[in-house]
Amino acid sequence: MEKQQRAIFLSLDELQLSVFGDVPAREQLDSSYAGCCEYQKRLAIKLINEGIDVYLDWGFWQKSARKEIRTFFENEGIVVYQYYFDIPLAVRHERNRKRNAADDQHSFKIEEKDVLFFDGFFEAPEQDENDKIFKV
Repeated sequence: MEKQQRAIFLSLDELQLSVFGDVPAREQLDSSYAGCCEYQKRLAIKLINEGIDVYLDWGFWQKSARKEIRTFFENEGIVVYQYYFDIPLAVRHERNRKRNAADDQHSFKIEEKDVLFFDGFFEAPEQDENDKIFKV
């Protein structure tokens, strides 16, 4: 999407890894989370006002978080589109293995067991939450 249009991708993981290094302590991640979100929201507003589309990669694991971010931007007069990529577990495991094997210092290394653990926190979006659902 970044290559197809005037857009930028903002990732909390990338921001935190850039600040704290490739193995940040849990306390660093937890204590910086709200500030990193606030920074990227304000940056997103500036970019959008310059005509640049912004894609946020923050996980949005809970319905309440998705609603909160939509409301925040809509209150700023910004049109929000939410996209959900419905990717089967086997495909996510394969992509995760490739990411873990790569030398990418801007993404977390996540073990397979942790994928299942994190899935336990995820609330799948309902049809009315999304403007577009991509099935993989």
